[in-house]
Amino acid sequence: MEVKKILVCVDLTPISLKALEWAKYLSEQFKSELVIFHELEDVYTMISASASLGMPASPDLKEQAEKNVLDRLKPLLKDLSVPYRFLIEAKGKTIKRLIDVVDEEKPDIAVIPIDYERDVPKLSSQVLVIK
Repeated sequence: MEVKKILVCVDLTPISLKALEWAKYLSEQFKSELVIFHELEDVYTMISASASLGMPASPDLKEQAEKNVLDRLKPLLKDLSVPYRFLIEAKGKTIKRLIDVVDEEKPDIAVIPIDYERDVPKLSSQVLVIK
């Protein structure tokens, strides 16, 4: 079996960090690219609420939130020996975006926390659910 790309959904909960550990392990075993997906749900909500009220959101809101995520995740990847990249967005709810991201990225394996298990049938890749 050839696995070129693994996508992991990380929402910074303990279970999603466990999913990241599994995704790292698998990516090293298969020597595949690792894509770390994180949805900035709070930022999306704040930008949407600001827009509906006609008030601008802070211009660096997304950048600051993205920096915070990277500051938490980069140290966990320091020993990774395969290529990896981050996909950090503020486009909606993680559960909805996960389906779209898997469709766009076309990973061979998606590693997800059990919180998103209900949408496994909608994901267009092999899925490893971590609990």
